[in-house]
Amino acid sequence: MPTNYILKKPAMDPNRIQKISKKLLEECTEDRNLALEAYRYFREMVDENPRDTAAKSQMVDCLKLAQSSKNNIVKLVDLLIKLETTKSQGSESSESSIFSQLDGISS
Repeated sequence: MPTNYILKKPAMDPNRIQKISKKLLEECTEDRNLALEAYRYFREMVDENPRDTAAKSQMVDCLKLAQSSKNNIVKLVDLLIKLETTKSQGSESSESSIFSQLDGISS
């Protein structure tokens, strides 16, 4: 008969949230860079042939993807701020905050 697995640490402890956030930020940044690289490629195609409507359409799609990636970063930061304010309202302890843990992520 199988036994139930009991977590040794909370499922969403600050370290796990920091790790997930860092990975998401890195992926969003990479997606944005790839989208902007593709935009530049299609831009060169349009510069060579201004009547290329397919390349123009792809340029717009690349810009949408780059903006969407940036919006996802903003949403993630917004959620972390909400989580931190909820956490600080619930307990006024001197634990290290998520803000201080996220300092190293952006660099």
